[in-house]
Amino acid sequence: MLRNLMTDLTTAVIGKSLDAAGMRHRIIADNIANVETPGFKRSEVAFESRLKQALETATGDDAFEQVDALQPEVEPDALSPARPDGNNVSIDKEMTDLTKNTLRYEALVQLLNLKGAQVRSAINGGNK
Repeated sequence: MLRNLMTDLTTAVIGKSLDAAGMRHRIIADNIANVETPGFKRSEVAFESRLKQALETATGDDAFEQVDALQPEVEPDALSPARPDGNNVSIDKEMTDLTKNTLRYEALVQLLNLKGAQVRSAINGGNK
């Protein structure tokens, strides 16, 4: 019962999404730090499409197990055009991605806080 209260599918999805957002923040920071490094190739974090696939194909405990096993992965960006020095980092794209990731992270933290408030409310019988 305690496992279901504290580590249900919703909490697992939020937790894994927070992990991915944290990793994405580090990768974006690395991309920005290397904006002037000749030959540097930017990277991206792949996670959301894998999460969506896991949630669409699995049910019940299997869905929890699949989400729990998911890990965000760093992938090189081979599609962005490179400058003459071989670097393919665009500071405008990185700053946009950083802003989107920050908003996503903040929204996920709010969802986790709401989930915690629901659990506290259930434990306290609806009383504060």
